[in-house]
Amino acid sequence: MKSNKTIGFTFLFIILVLLLLAAQDPTFQFNKQFDLKRPCSDRGFFCDGNFECNITLINPIGDVIISNQVMTNNISYRNITVPQPLNNQLGIITATESCNNISNAGLKTFDVVITADGKEFQAFPNQFVILILALLFVAVGTYNDRLRLFKHLGSILLIIIGIITLYPGYNFINWTTLLGKGLGFVLIGLGFYFFIEDSFSRDKQEEYYDSQSEFVED
Repeated sequence: MKSNKTIGFTFLFIILVLLLLAAQDPTFQFNKQFDLKRPCSDRGFFCDGNFECNITLINPIGDVIISNQVMTNNISYRNITVPQPLNNQLGIITATESCNNISNAGLKTFDVVITADGKEFQAFPNQFVILILALLFVAVGTYNDRLRLFKHLGSILLIIIGIITLYPGYNFINWTTLLGKGLGFVLIGLGFYFFIEDSFSRDKQEEYYDSQSEFVED
């Protein structure tokens, strides 16, 4: 009996976790126009045409970018178009939607996420995996001359990730933030440094010319 209850609670827990994962906040790309679509229902049915929905949007720094504006009625959902000039802050927009038909009314607050690349926020972005891999390549190529190609490959990856960090960026990081500028330019600088480091090493140049002279004498 206890085992059946345990299985039942485990099954219920899995369902709740899946529902929470499915109910993710709408995510849009920074500095681009987007359409925010929201369903409207009344006691399990789609709202009648006499329901009017208004929405207010407050951006991450607290500015009201849309104030109690009527949403377009598309029967099964309501829509508001946010123009590009108003979508100029990375972070979380607080949205408040109210619908009513005089006799019935409802109010709901939810979040709209604005990320640099329009993809859902990740605690550990995929770009960081490539960054770690690039640093490992540089380290291997630096300490083993036979694997110098790995250092050049890592340097190129650092430059690419630096450019991507600046534009379009990822999560809440891009050229509009201090962190984005700092991380982007540092990665590009490191990439160029390790890529051309051998050209400024006198020891490497001497080894190269010595090997060339030995080859000519032979």
